[in-house]
Amino acid sequence: MPVRKSFFAETVEGAIAEATREMGAETLLIDSRRTEPAERHLGAYEVIVEGDPPRLKESASAARSNRNEDQPPSCFSARNTSRSPEMELIRQELSRMRDLLARCAVRMGPALPAELLPMGVQLSNADFSPALVESLLHTATNQATDGGTKLSEAGLQRAILSEIGSRLRVDAEIGAPGAARRIAALAGPAGSGKTTTLVKLAVRMGLAKHSPTLIISTDTYRVAAADQLRAYAAILGVACEVVETPGALVRALEEHRTKATILLDLPGIGPREPELMNEWSAVIARPEIDVHLVLPATMRCTDLLRIARRFEPVRPSHLIFTHLDETTSCGGILSLAIEIGRPVSFLCAGQGVPEDIEPATRHALLRLIGAEPLAAAAAAA
Repeated sequence: MPVRKSFFAETVEGAIAEATREMGAETLLIDSRRTEPAERHLGAYEVIVEGDPPRLKESASAARSNRNEDQPPSCFSARNTSRSPEMELIRQELSRMRDLLARCAVRMGPALPAELLPMGVQLSNADFSPALVESLLHTATNQATDGGTKLSEAGLQRAILSEIGSRLRVDAEIGAPGAARRIAALAGPAGSGKTTTLVKLAVRMGLAKHSPTLIISTDTYRVAAADQLRAYAAILGVACEVVETPGALVRALEEHRTKATILLDLPGIGPREPELMNEWSAVIARPEIDVHLVLPATMRCTDLLRIARRFEPVRPSHLIFTHLDETTSCGGILSLAIEIGRPVSFLCAGQGVPEDIEPATRHALLRLIGAEPLAAAAAAA
């Protein structure tokens, strides 16, 4: 009965050779991998093989010898004499890997032009999601082959950047469409910059437009968060209230119906606080409240997408990106904006109030990934 056994050595070839010496040339290679830390003293690599135990093989060989001693040797008996047993096992492993790669190539779809590969690497390094990179490259390929005219490498790059720009949505406004007053809530994880961004918006959307403004803080979970907002409000000369429950927020909105602009600072809700999310989402998801999801540009694309999905219960309609001055890889935030289809409203790059905030435009977003020529063309259009 075949048995499986592991062999260890400093190289894969060494482990295969040891397996062949002990188990025989007809041993089947099952797997090869680096050893776990606890087994590192046995060797750097582990090879798992399957075959008949040596004693059974010897008995079977002797039986075959007795049965066939009067028969001429078969022409297949020397099938392994042209190559070493070690090479035979390596050949089997390579054949297995070749089949796997062939299956992957079929799933990957049509091959991309070589001119696109450097651009694909740049997009990946900028933290665009793999799915979006593939989509952008294939779109550029279709544009390049449309009409039978082959674009240059620079033309392909322009096609990709133009496609990115066309997929981005921007809307630098706050407040629900058609509402009698502007009510905007800033949601997001702790440390994303919600409070500072809210103060910048209070100056930009309230004081600068001489609109009666109210700031409401619901963040009573973070130490001194409400005190910080009160201090900012006192400096700006605007009203500020602190509420601790969703019910208190509803009452505050009713009491201040004359305020043209109301800005809500929501608590930073973590991934292990689903009850807190459910508690506030019932109120925040009201149609009159325009929710802006505030996310730091320093996060990777996968984390940004995970957080965006977590905040879906509050129904964010816009995205605000902060901490832009702390990273040089902004592909993740553009990738998120494209993939979830939400418009970007504002961009923040610093702690300065109110100067370190700007309305989101396609020109500004493309500038973040170094597409200066295309950004300039978009601004001129």
